[in-house]
Amino acid sequence: MPSIEALLHRRTDLSAFVVHFTRATARATASDNLKAILEDRTIEARNVFGMAVDLAKKHEAIADTQRTVCFTETPLEHAWMMCEKIPNRTMSFSGYGLAFTRTFARRMGANPVWYLDITPGHNWLTVPINNMVDDAREIARDPSEGGENAAAKADILRLTPFIEQMGKPLETRKEFWWEREWRHVGDFHFHFADLVVVFAPEEEHDEFEEYLGELKKRGRLPSLVDASWGLERMIAALHSPAWSTPAGVWSG
Repeated sequence: MPSIEALLHRRTDLSAFVVHFTRATARATASDNLKAILEDRTIEARNVFGMAVDLAKKHEAIADTQRTVCFTETPLEHAWMMCEKIPNRTMSFSGYGLAFTRTFARRMGANPVWYLDITPGHNWLTVPINNMVDDAREIARDPSEGGENAAAKADILRLTPFIEQMGKPLETRKEFWWEREWRHVGDFHFHFADLVVVFAPEEEHDEFEEYLGELKKRGRLPSLVDASWGLERMIAALHSPAWSTPAGVWSG
């Protein structure tokens, strides 16, 4: 009798991987940000997410509990979709990033995001969540209750980084449940051996090969792939370093 793991590996609608793409910031390009991650072996949790964002913006102690690293559960050959320009999306990603196994991400404490429907006419599950966040807000406002440091320990704030909304309550529709987002609270640390692939545009693979070689003097380097490649080409890159695969093999 096959195990659940064996069955899941045959489900083409599911993925064994989570990916994290970098983006350009005011201080660095998406490429530079990826190189910094590779150098430090750390994806920094710089931004707050989830249903306690407004509260976190007012209290630094609470913000520290809501800063997360975001991933998307997706088959490698569909990773290109995450780099497309999508209406109403607040963040734009380029083709620079990393992929890990979902098993590793879970072992490190990452968890899938729970999406709650806020379409008008539904019994909104966000209401009880917001009520509990408001309870934490009252504690943060009251020094006699311990203020923001006490509020930061509220049980609901351990859950809110993993809760998002979906639907169209007003003019803007919020529908990103299809991304199958995973999050990790706090910085996400890894070793080169934990990487499945490194994503970068094909024309920059030589540059990244040299950079990775400087970072890792011994042992196997992570494979480089282009997010726009098809599955078979990615498989070839996983079998051998992407930079050693003759480009002509894929020209026709």
